[in-house]
Amino acid sequence: MTERERAAASPSVDEAMNRVLRAEQDARAAVDVCRGEAAAMVAAAEALAKRVVQATDRRIRAAHQRADQTVEQAVRALLGTPPVAPVVSPAEGDDELDRAVAALADEIIGARR
Repeated sequence: MTERERAAASPSVDEAMNRVLRAEQDARAAVDVCRGEAAAMVAAAEALAKRVVQATDRRIRAAHQRADQTVEQAVRALLGTPPVAPVVSPAEGDDELDRAVAALADEIIGARR
């Protein structure tokens, strides 16, 4: 190959190398964007899971209270003393828990709302 042929081939090699380097840079940027999106999704899922746990704990405490009151009323009935009216209201946050469970299920199966 002559010097002239080498000189003519050089710009195309440089251009190809520059395209490869730009593509690599673009790919790294896309990976960084995906990492950020994944981190945001994980944070949102963790927050949702925390809300679900809190709502579940509230429901469990309310169920325990109702069970305790039922047992107390049964014991009073057996002993012949008048029963005490229940003081437990329906579990708060049922709608919120239902929405959280539905959102979590959608996230798990990949559904979008």
